[in-house]
Amino acid sequence: MLDVKILFWSLLTDITKVEEIRIPIEDESDVESILGKLVEKFGSKFEEMVFKDSKDLSKYVLITVNGKDIRSLDGLTTKIQHEDEISFIPAIAGG
Repeated sequence: MLDVKILFWSLLTDITKVEEIRIPIEDESDVESILGKLVEKFGSKFEEMVFKDSKDLSKYVLITVNGKDIRSLDGLTTKIQHEDEISFIPAIAGG
């Protein structure tokens, strides 16, 4: 088992009611499997915020692993290592 730190920022803390959690994951886990666990834990509002539909991530939430956007890594198949830090950061728009 690996231990992973997950951080939630801004509007996501309203949904999750926490800023940070640690979850145990299996070896060889990827971002997609962790998202599945988080959807189970935090429900449909979290899922609606992170996904634009059941397969594609919303462009309004940035997901990073150790500070790097998963889109510049391997996307949902990005492998997670012990003690990695995953952040969920909602896009902020203004004008």
